[in-house]
Amino acid sequence: MPRGGKREGTPGKGYSNRTDLTSQYNQAENTAATGGIAPSAGPPPLTQYPEDTPNLSAPTNFPNEPITAGLNAGPGAGPSTDTRPQETANLKMYLPLIAPYLDRPETPDSVRTLFRYIRGA
Repeated sequence: MPRGGKREGTPGKGYSNRTDLTSQYNQAENTAATGGIAPSAGPPPLTQYPEDTPNLSAPTNFPNEPITAGLNAGPGAGPSTDTRPQETANLKMYLPLIAPYLDRPETPDSVRTLFRYIRGA
């Protein structure tokens, strides 16, 4: 037998009779003293409702932006410029600070790989 009662509501909206799916359990009932599960000390989980999820038939959030924005062709702004080569070149001045740590046994291989990558750029 299904739990939760009769299904009701409108398409795209949550069910008003199934609040147990989106609300927190009563903290007093969920303690170890009552035999329930103790509540976690962390933040409550984020709740996402069906009406919060975008769909293809919804209107656009950017009505003044062409659909080709970000592409190499068509109207709208082109792709953003890649700043990684310049950032990598800027990191070269820090190589003398990293170099003394490369011979230590506790230095991770990822640091050595990063050093070689920056030095070769």
